[in-house]
Amino acid sequence: MDPLLQRMEAMLKHLKRTPPGPILAAEIAHTLERWRKMLEASAEGEGEMPLFQNAAASGAGDEYQVWCDGSCAPNPGPGGWGAIIENQGQRQELSGSAPQSTNNIMELTAALEALKRIPAGARITVTTDSRYLKDGITTWLANWKRRGWRKSDGEAVLNQPLWQALDAVIAERRVKFAWVRGHSGHAENERCDVLANEARLAQS
Repeated sequence: MDPLLQRMEAMLKHLKRTPPGPILAAEIAHTLERWRKMLEASAEGEGEMPLFQNAAASGAGDEYQVWCDGSCAPNPGPGGWGAIIENQGQRQELSGSAPQSTNNIMELTAALEALKRIPAGARITVTTDSRYLKDGITTWLANWKRRGWRKSDGEAVLNQPLWQALDAVIAERRVKFAWVRGHSGHAENERCDVLANEARLAQS
């Protein structure tokens, strides 16, 4: 059993015997049951558990900051991505890689992997140094969908599955995008670049 679950189970038994336990015990029992279900879902491979889920579920702390970056060298070639999620002073760093990719795919993947770990309904600001990602979401996406995922020249939209996945997760959250110039000394952007390159290089 998870150590935290064990401690809470012991506390629950004590509170049931000692006033003023019943109300607090009921709250702990509810929390325990939710925690147990999340652990079981994670163990069974039913997807990523959203970060900071309890805070978002209670209606508090639903504002998130996301920074993300992608790396590919050569392009196309081995790729890596990195992201940071921040909420109420807590930070989570994420990264991953692909043996054969492109820089744009890694940029999209970084944003997607971060967003899908944040609960639905949350307010999120995504900061990226990729014009491709920002302009794709804020300017091009609506027209692509209207034209059946075709660009203005009639050609199929590149990386369509990733754009569609991003569109789906954004639809369930309140997301805005901000752009920052890459390699300009922005602390979080620089850290995401490090995470992406570390993940890319770790493949070899």
